[in-house]
Amino acid sequence: MNFRPQRQGKGLILNITSLIDVMFLLVIFFTVTSTFRNQPAITLVLPRSATASETVDTPSIMYLAADGRIFLNDAQIARDQLRVILEQLHAGTGEERMVLRADENATHGDVVGLIDTIKQSGFTRVSLSARSPGAGG
Repeated sequence: MNFRPQRQGKGLILNITSLIDVMFLLVIFFTVTSTFRNQPAITLVLPRSATASETVDTPSIMYLAADGRIFLNDAQIARDQLRVILEQLHAGTGEERMVLRADENATHGDVVGLIDTIKQSGFTRVSLSARSPGAGG
């Protein structure tokens, strides 16, 4: 006994147009509401400063790690090529300002040497980064 009639032709058809629309709207929503932070690959512990203030504009940034490695805009550079690269950057961008983010365990001599090299390369303003007193980590 077979009470179901036999189906003729095609099987079940699902219309997934509305599902695609919903997924597209979700992708747009998460893309628009996401926040992106510039997280460098270099781990530094900046020293604390009671007078530290946040800057709005972001010029070129040089990092000095505790072990003496130097990074310019997240790319590691050798000390012997530092001045040439800085001169090319200054000539290419015309920037007058450089931000130096030195680890609190970096030696004072390395920091002073970098400031001299930055100024000799044509940059006239060198800013040092520090954490504000209430900043974590």
